[in-house]
Amino acid sequence: MLEKKDKLYTARVYRMWFEEDFIYTSLAKNIYRWDKKTKELISFFTVPPNDNLNKGAILCTDEDNIYFNSIYFFHVMDKKTNEIIYQKQFGSDNSSDIDLGTILVDRDHIYFSMRNNGLVVADKDDYKNVKFLNKDKGSVWALDQDESMIYFGGVDKNIYAFEKSTLSAAAVFTGHKGNIHFIYSYNEYLVSTSADNSIIIWDKSSGSILHRIKNARCSLGRTIMTDKYLVCAAKNSIKIWDTGNWNLITEAPAFGTLFYDDGYIYLADRNVPRVAVFTIDDIINGGRDILT
Repeated sequence: MLEKKDKLYTARVYRMWFEEDFIYTSLAKNIYRWDKKTKELISFFTVPPNDNLNKGAILCTDEDNIYFNSIYFFHVMDKKTNEIIYQKQFGSDNSSDIDLGTILVDRDHIYFSMRNNGLVVADKDDYKNVKFLNKDKGSVWALDQDESMIYFGGVDKNIYAFEKSTLSAAAVFTGHKGNIHFIYSYNEYLVSTSADNSIIIWDKSSGSILHRIKNARCSLGRTIMTDKYLVCAAKNSIKIWDTGNWNLITEAPAFGTLFYDDGYIYLADRNVPRVAVFTIDDIINGGRDILT
Protein backbone atom coordinates (compact mmCIF):
# COMPACT_ATOMS: atom_id res chain seq x y z
CA MET A 1 0.00 0.00 0.00
CA LEU A 2 1.22 3.46 -0.84
CA GLU A 3 1.98 5.84 1.99
CA LYS A 4 1.89 9.62 2.02
CA LYS A 5 5.65 9.89 1.56
CA ASP A 6 5.44 7.95 -1.67
CA LYS A 7 6.04 9.70 -4.98
CA LEU A 8 4.20 9.36 -8.24
CA TYR A 9 7.49 8.41 -9.92
CA THR A 10 7.43 4.99 -8.20
CA ALA A 11 3.74 4.23 -8.68
CA ARG A 12 2.07 1.63 -10.83
CA VAL A 13 -0.66 3.35 -12.87
CA TYR A 14 -3.52 2.24 -15.08
CA ARG A 15 -5.15 5.62 -15.87
CA MET A 16 -4.26 9.26 -15.19
CA TRP A 17 -6.31 12.46 -15.00
CA PHE A 18 -4.90 15.98 -14.59
CA GLU A 19 -6.21 19.07 -12.84
CA GLU A 20 -4.52 22.40 -12.25
CA ASP A 21 -3.04 21.35 -8.88
CA PHE A 22 -3.58 17.59 -8.70
CA ILE A 23 -3.06 14.38 -10.60
CA TYR A 24 -5.42 11.45 -10.15
CA THR A 25 -4.35 7.89 -10.97
CA SER A 26 -6.01 4.50 -10.73
CA LEU A 27 -4.72 1.00 -10.11
CA ALA A 28 -6.78 -2.08 -9.31
CA LYS A 29 -9.44 -1.06 -6.75
CA ASN A 30 -7.81 2.22 -5.66
CA ILE A 31 -7.86 5.80 -6.95
CA TYR A 32 -5.00 8.08 -5.82
CA ARG A 33 -4.66 11.86 -5.64
CA TRP A 34 -1.16 13.37 -6.00
CA ASP A 35 0.20 16.87 -5.59
CA LYS A 36 0.98 17.95 -9.14
CA LYS A 37 3.98 20.05 -8.18
CA THR A 38 5.73 17.76 -5.68
CA LYS A 39 4.31 14.46 -7.05
CA GLU A 40 3.64 13.38 -3.44
CA LEU A 41 0.64 11.26 -2.52
CA ILE A 42 -2.14 13.21 -0.81
CA SER A 43 -4.90 10.63 -0.41
CA PHE A 44 -6.48 7.53 -1.87
CA PHE A 45 -9.76 5.67 -1.66
CA THR A 46 -11.03 2.23 -2.63
CA VAL A 47 -13.62 1.68 -5.33
CA PRO A 48 -16.90 0.21 -3.99
CA PRO A 49 -16.81 -3.62 -4.04
CA ASN A 50 -19.19 -4.18 -6.93
CA ASP A 51 -17.20 -6.05 -9.56
CA ASN A 52 -13.82 -7.62 -10.24
CA LEU A 53 -11.71 -4.54 -11.01
CA ASN A 54 -8.21 -5.89 -11.69
CA LYS A 55 -6.65 -3.24 -13.92
CA GLY A 56 -8.07 -0.04 -12.48
CA ALA A 57 -10.85 2.50 -12.88
CA ILE A 58 -11.30 4.81 -15.87
CA LEU A 59 -11.72 8.29 -14.38
CA CYS A 60 -12.14 12.03 -14.86
CA THR A 61 -13.00 14.96 -12.60
CA ASP A 62 -14.61 18.37 -12.50
CA GLU A 63 -14.61 21.01 -9.74
CA ASP A 64 -17.00 18.98 -7.55
CA ASN A 65 -16.81 15.28 -8.32
CA ILE A 66 -14.76 12.33 -9.50
CA TYR A 67 -16.50 10.28 -12.19
CA PHE A 68 -15.24 6.79 -12.77
CA ASN A 69 -16.10 3.44 -14.34
CA SER A 70 -15.29 0.02 -13.05
CA ILE A 71 -16.05 -2.93 -15.31
CA TYR A 72 -19.84 -2.66 -15.21
CA PHE A 73 -20.60 0.29 -12.90
CA PHE A 74 -20.57 4.06 -13.34
CA HIS A 75 -19.83 6.05 -10.15
CA VAL A 76 -19.98 9.66 -9.02
CA MET A 77 -17.94 10.56 -5.94
CA ASP A 78 -17.90 13.85 -4.04
CA LYS A 79 -14.32 15.14 -4.02
CA LYS A 80 -14.59 16.78 -0.59
CA THR A 81 -16.17 13.90 1.34
CA ASN A 82 -15.13 10.86 -0.75
CA GLU A 83 -18.77 9.82 -0.57
CA ILE A 84 -20.24 7.87 -3.49
CA ILE A 85 -23.28 9.97 -4.38
CA TYR A 86 -24.43 7.93 -7.37
CA GLN A 87 -23.82 4.45 -8.72
CA LYS A 88 -25.42 2.62 -11.62
CA GLN A 89 -24.76 -0.72 -13.24
CA PHE A 90 -24.66 -0.62 -17.04
CA GLY A 91 -23.07 -3.85 -18.24
CA SER A 92 -23.36 -7.42 -17.00
CA ASP A 93 -20.83 -9.45 -19.02
CA ASN A 94 -17.95 -9.03 -21.47
CA SER A 95 -20.34 -8.05 -24.26
CA SER A 96 -21.74 -5.04 -22.39
CA ASP A 97 -18.99 -3.73 -20.09
CA ILE A 98 -17.94 -0.07 -19.78
CA ASP A 99 -14.25 -0.83 -19.16
CA LEU A 100 -13.03 0.57 -22.47
CA GLY A 101 -11.96 3.84 -24.02
CA THR A 102 -12.02 6.77 -21.64
CA ILE A 103 -14.48 8.94 -19.71
CA LEU A 104 -14.91 12.70 -20.18
CA VAL A 105 -16.90 15.42 -18.49
CA ASP A 106 -17.98 18.93 -19.47
CA ARG A 107 -20.38 21.49 -18.02
CA ASP A 108 -23.52 19.46 -18.76
CA HIS A 109 -22.62 15.82 -19.43
CA ILE A 110 -20.44 12.83 -18.68
CA TYR A 111 -19.40 10.74 -21.70
CA PHE A 112 -18.16 7.14 -21.74
CA SER A 113 -18.24 4.02 -23.90
CA MET A 114 -20.30 0.86 -23.50
CA ARG A 115 -19.28 -2.20 -25.45
CA ASN A 116 -21.58 -2.83 -28.44
CA ASN A 117 -23.74 0.16 -27.42
CA GLY A 118 -22.02 3.29 -28.74
CA LEU A 119 -21.41 6.34 -26.55
CA VAL A 120 -23.20 6.81 -23.22
CA VAL A 121 -24.11 10.40 -22.29
CA ALA A 122 -25.26 11.05 -18.71
CA ASP A 123 -26.87 14.34 -17.67
CA LYS A 124 -24.97 16.01 -14.81
CA ASP A 125 -28.21 17.45 -13.39
CA ASP A 126 -29.91 14.06 -13.44
CA TYR A 127 -27.57 11.07 -13.67
CA LYS A 128 -30.52 8.79 -14.44
CA ASN A 129 -31.14 10.75 -17.63
CA VAL A 130 -28.95 8.78 -20.04
CA LYS A 131 -28.76 8.85 -23.83
CA PHE A 132 -26.88 6.58 -26.23
CA LEU A 133 -25.22 8.05 -29.31
CA ASN A 134 -24.63 5.76 -32.32
CA LYS A 135 -25.85 2.74 -30.37
CA ASP A 136 -26.25 0.79 -33.63
CA LYS A 137 -22.63 1.32 -34.69
CA GLY A 138 -20.96 -0.92 -32.10
CA SER A 139 -18.24 -0.26 -29.57
CA VAL A 140 -16.55 3.12 -29.11
CA TRP A 141 -12.86 2.92 -28.25
CA ALA A 142 -11.78 6.55 -28.55
CA LEU A 143 -13.20 9.93 -27.63
CA ASP A 144 -12.11 13.50 -27.02
CA GLN A 145 -13.76 16.91 -26.95
CA ASP A 146 -13.34 20.59 -27.55
CA GLU A 147 -15.49 23.50 -26.46
CA SER A 148 -18.46 22.66 -28.69
CA MET A 149 -18.04 19.07 -29.94
CA ILE A 150 -17.59 15.54 -28.66
CA TYR A 151 -15.61 13.33 -31.07
CA PHE A 152 -15.70 9.54 -30.90
CA GLY A 153 -14.90 6.49 -32.99
CA GLY A 154 -14.46 2.76 -32.74
CA VAL A 155 -15.15 -0.49 -34.52
CA ASP A 156 -16.97 0.92 -37.54
CA LYS A 157 -13.78 2.81 -38.57
CA ASN A 158 -15.36 6.27 -38.69
CA ILE A 159 -15.08 9.25 -36.34
CA TYR A 160 -18.24 11.13 -35.42
CA ALA A 161 -18.64 14.68 -34.21
CA PHE A 162 -21.74 15.55 -32.16
CA GLU A 163 -22.69 18.99 -30.90
CA LYS A 164 -22.49 18.92 -27.13
CA SER A 165 -25.28 21.44 -26.59
CA THR A 166 -27.89 19.47 -28.55
CA LEU A 167 -26.31 15.98 -28.78
CA SER A 168 -27.02 16.10 -32.51
CA ALA A 169 -24.77 14.68 -35.22
CA ALA A 170 -22.55 17.28 -36.89
CA ALA A 171 -19.93 15.50 -39.02
CA VAL A 172 -18.41 12.15 -39.98
CA PHE A 173 -14.67 11.70 -40.56
CA THR A 174 -14.09 8.83 -43.00
CA GLY A 175 -10.67 7.55 -44.05
CA HIS A 176 -9.40 4.84 -41.71
CA LYS A 177 -9.54 1.18 -42.71
CA GLY A 178 -9.37 -0.24 -39.18
CA ASN A 179 -10.83 0.28 -35.73
CA ILE A 180 -10.24 3.73 -34.22
CA HIS A 181 -8.16 3.28 -31.06
CA PHE A 182 -7.37 6.84 -29.96
CA ILE A 183 -8.50 10.40 -30.74
CA TYR A 184 -6.80 13.64 -29.73
CA SER A 185 -8.32 17.09 -30.24
CA TYR A 186 -5.88 19.96 -30.73
CA ASN A 187 -7.00 23.44 -31.78
CA GLU A 188 -8.50 23.13 -35.27
CA TYR A 189 -7.10 19.63 -35.73
CA LEU A 190 -8.20 16.13 -34.84
CA VAL A 191 -5.64 13.34 -34.60
CA SER A 192 -6.67 9.68 -34.81
CA THR A 193 -4.78 6.42 -34.33
CA SER A 194 -6.16 3.26 -35.91
CA ALA A 195 -5.69 -0.49 -36.19
CA ASP A 196 -4.89 0.12 -39.86
CA ASN A 197 -1.46 1.22 -38.53
CA SER A 198 -1.90 4.82 -39.67
CA ILE A 199 -2.22 8.18 -37.94
CA ILE A 200 -4.48 10.77 -39.58
CA ILE A 201 -4.51 14.51 -38.95
CA TRP A 202 -7.92 15.96 -39.83
CA ASP A 203 -9.28 19.45 -40.38
CA LYS A 204 -12.14 19.70 -37.88
CA SER A 205 -14.14 22.26 -39.83
CA SER A 206 -14.18 20.40 -43.15
CA GLY A 207 -13.61 16.79 -42.07
CA SER A 208 -10.87 16.49 -44.66
CA ILE A 209 -7.58 14.64 -44.23
CA LEU A 210 -4.66 17.06 -43.91
CA HIS A 211 -1.98 14.39 -43.54
CA ARG A 212 -1.74 10.63 -43.13
CA ILE A 213 1.26 8.82 -41.66
CA LYS A 214 1.18 5.30 -43.05
CA ASN A 215 2.86 2.37 -41.31
CA ALA A 216 3.20 4.44 -38.14
CA ARG A 217 3.25 1.23 -36.05
CA CYS A 218 1.20 2.95 -33.34
CA SER A 219 -2.06 1.04 -33.80
CA LEU A 220 -2.68 0.34 -30.09
CA GLY A 221 -0.95 3.46 -28.82
CA ARG A 222 -1.83 7.05 -28.01
CA THR A 223 -0.93 10.04 -30.16
CA ILE A 224 -0.83 13.72 -29.16
CA MET A 225 -0.09 16.87 -31.14
CA THR A 226 1.48 20.25 -30.39
CA ASP A 227 2.34 23.23 -32.57
CA LYS A 228 5.67 21.63 -33.46
CA TYR A 229 5.36 17.89 -32.89
CA LEU A 230 3.29 14.77 -33.26
CA VAL A 231 4.10 12.15 -30.60
CA CYS A 232 2.99 8.52 -30.42
CA ALA A 233 3.89 5.85 -27.87
CA ALA A 234 3.08 2.21 -28.61
CA LYS A 235 4.66 -1.23 -28.50
CA ASN A 236 7.55 -0.12 -26.24
CA SER A 237 8.54 2.69 -28.58
CA ILE A 238 7.97 6.44 -28.72
CA LYS A 239 8.06 8.33 -32.02
CA ILE A 240 8.14 12.07 -32.65
CA TRP A 241 7.40 13.74 -35.98
CA ASP A 242 7.97 17.36 -37.03
CA THR A 243 4.56 18.83 -37.95
CA GLY A 244 6.25 21.28 -40.31
CA ASN A 245 7.45 18.62 -42.75
CA TRP A 246 6.16 15.36 -41.16
CA ASN A 247 9.64 13.90 -40.97
CA LEU A 248 10.30 11.42 -38.17
CA ILE A 249 12.67 13.16 -35.74
CA THR A 250 13.12 10.59 -33.00
CA GLU A 251 12.30 6.97 -32.27
CA ALA A 252 13.36 5.62 -28.89
CA PRO A 253 12.49 2.80 -26.45
CA ALA A 254 9.59 3.50 -24.13
CA PHE A 255 7.23 1.69 -21.79
CA GLY A 256 3.60 1.78 -20.77
CA THR A 257 0.88 4.21 -21.79
CA LEU A 258 1.33 7.83 -22.90
CA PHE A 259 -0.48 10.62 -21.04
CA TYR A 260 0.00 14.32 -21.76
CA ASP A 261 -0.60 17.45 -19.72
CA ASP A 262 0.64 21.04 -19.74
CA GLY A 263 3.64 20.38 -21.99
CA TYR A 264 4.73 17.15 -20.27
CA ILE A 265 4.71 13.57 -21.49
CA TYR A 266 3.91 11.01 -18.78
CA LEU A 267 4.69 7.32 -19.37
CA ALA A 268 3.05 4.93 -16.92
CA ASP A 269 2.27 1.22 -16.65
CA ARG A 270 0.12 -0.81 -14.28
CA ASN A 271 2.75 -3.55 -14.08
CA VAL A 272 5.85 -1.34 -13.75
CA PRO A 273 6.46 0.77 -10.58
CA ARG A 274 7.65 3.79 -12.52
CA VAL A 275 6.19 6.99 -13.97
CA ALA A 276 8.52 8.86 -16.32
CA VAL A 277 7.91 12.58 -16.89
CA PHE A 278 9.59 14.47 -19.75
CA THR A 279 9.09 17.36 -22.10
CA ILE A 280 9.08 16.48 -25.79
CA ASP A 281 12.36 18.35 -26.21
CA ASP A 282 13.86 16.24 -23.41
CA ILE A 283 13.07 13.12 -25.42
CA ILE A 284 14.39 14.60 -28.67
CA ASN A 285 17.62 15.67 -27.06
CA GLY A 286 18.09 12.64 -24.82
CA GLY A 287 16.57 10.00 -27.05
CA ARG A 288 17.40 6.43 -26.15
CA ASP A 289 19.41 7.38 -23.04
CA ILE A 290 16.65 9.33 -21.30
CA LEU A 291 13.97 6.67 -21.68
CA THR A 292 15.97 3.62 -20.61
